[in-house]
This record gives sequence, structure tokens and C-alpha cells, in this order.
Amino acid sequence: MCGIAGVIFREGSGPVGRVLVAMLSALQHRGFDSAGVAVYTGCWRRVEDLITIKTITVDRAGALGKVATVLGELGANIRSVEMHPVHGFSFDKFLVRYHGNLKDLIDAVNKTGVAKVVSIGRCIDVYKTTGLVSDLEETFQVSSLIGSHGIGHVRFSTESGVDLFRAHPFQSTLNPDIAVVHNGQITNYWKMRAFLERQGVTFITDNDSELIVHYIAWLLEHGYSLEDALKKSVRDLDGPFAYIIATPDAIGIARDRLGLRPLIAAESLDGDVIIAASEEAALHAASRILETRFRTRYLRPGQVMVWRVRR
Repeated sequence: MCGIAGVIFREGSGPVGRVLVAMLSALQHRGFDSAGVAVYTGCWRRVEDLITIKTITVDRAGALGKVATVLGELGANIRSVEMHPVHGFSFDKFLVRYHGNLKDLIDAVNKTGVAKVVSIGRCIDVYKTTGLVSDLEETFQVSSLIGSHGIGHVRFSTESGVDLFRAHPFQSTLNPDIAVVHNGQITNYWKMRAFLERQGVTFITDNDSELIVHYIAWLLEHGYSLEDALKKSVRDLDGPFAYIIATPDAIGIARDRLGLRPLIAAESLDGDVIIAASEEAALHAASRILETRFRTRYLRPGQVMVWRVRR
């Protein structure tokens, strides 16, 4: 039992972080193992070769310099570095100008022995922590983040370990600016994973939720629209699930064919703001923050919905 939440400001900007923190706090009872968000900020304005890399770096002398050296050797020009010390390690954020292969960048950092890449992307900021939503907010001040849209998650671990790499949201190296949060289980995980690995997809964890983002990214790479990719995932993935997926200009939601996991969406009366979550409590929390009335829509079993930023 996990909690998922999403919000999109269709005119392009709003208090995404504040809304997600409120929604996830209302869903905290659904999971205490980890919390995380992905926030999209001005994707249509971002320079293509600017990459944000977030790493878990060992908190010892010289570790950060070793990562910086490796990035430089690959031709990544570091524009800024932010450090967030957390319990014996540092959650570091590098903004770099880079023209090369993102997988090469990830592999090089991971091979340093002092750091592991937690997230990477051009117009997405991912923040995760083990523990509560309040821990996420205290460490990263998520509620200060302004963006066009975002998704969030509180986790109750059922099938894999508890750490930052298994915390949601998940991304795919096929397109790191796609992220997913998921509640439920994918019961044909190993079959679908084997298929994707034959296509060259690299998995980072054994968490079944990671499969969803790789599969959607793979479908998009092969010409599917986001709506059609979500519909195909509902047909092809087995088990009880509900998920919210975000791309640089859209949010999509999907519910399993039997409707075994809850998912609710709501639209502001002017149609400019969409919110979605596991429970109505999260929708009410968002409504209070935004001081806006919403029309609630309960997803039918097997139903998918997509909303896009208008700009």
C-alpha cells in the first residue's frame, strides 16, 4: 500500500512543490519507508545540453573532487554544485553542460566507488529520502519548488529493499525526463523485464515499479503517443496497479483492468489545474492549498487519462 500524487498547472507555472508536499502528507499513512517527488520546471525553455545529475556521495575528504574529475574527463562542464549532507553521506546536485551519452555519464560516476547516480535529466528535478514526507521537506525544501507539473510518492515496501535507489519516482535512461510513481504490484514483472532487456534496456533495481517507466519510455521511443502507450501498458501489465507518469509536457494516469488499486483525478473549474492521487484526502489538501474548487473524477478499471501543459 503506497500513496501516489500528481499535479499539473496547464498554463505552465505554479507551486508544484507546495502542493505535492501537502498531498503526500495527507497520504503519509499509506507508507513510511520513503518519500520522493519529481518536479518539472520550464521544460520548453531549457537548453538541451544542460543536465542535472543527482548523486549519493560518500561523506569523506576528496569524494566530491573525484566525481568532479570524472565528469570533467567525459567533457561535462560543471556549472554549479549543491550539497545536502544526510546521515554520513551527501546528496549532491551537479548542473553540467554535456553533449555525450547519458548512460556513459552514469556509468562513469557509478564506477568512482564514492558516488552513485540517483537521478539525471534535462528538465526534471528528483528528490528522494528514506523516511517521511517531513524528512523530505526538511532536507530539500521541496515546498519552495515552482514548476509546470510534478508527481510524488510515499512508499510502503512490499517486494524489495528500502533505500534511495528503490524509492520513487523512477526514471529511465531511454529518456530520463520521464518519471513514474506507482502503487501496487506488476505480477508479470520478470517476463516483461526479460523482454525489455532484450531490447537493450538497463534496469537499476529489482523494484517492479521501475519496469513501468522503462516500458512507457520504450513505447514512446517507438512512436506511440502517451495515451496509446498508457493503454497498451494496461493491456500488457498484469496485477493490481495504479500509476502516474510524467513527461516534459504532460501527466498521465492509469488504473489496472480490474480496478484493484484506487486512483482519483480532479480538475479545477477553469480547467487550468489537474490533480490526481490515491485518496480523496490528498485532493482536499491540494484544494485547500490552492484555494480552488475541483470536479472529482474516479477512474474506471482499465481507464487512462492524459493532460498536457498548454505552453
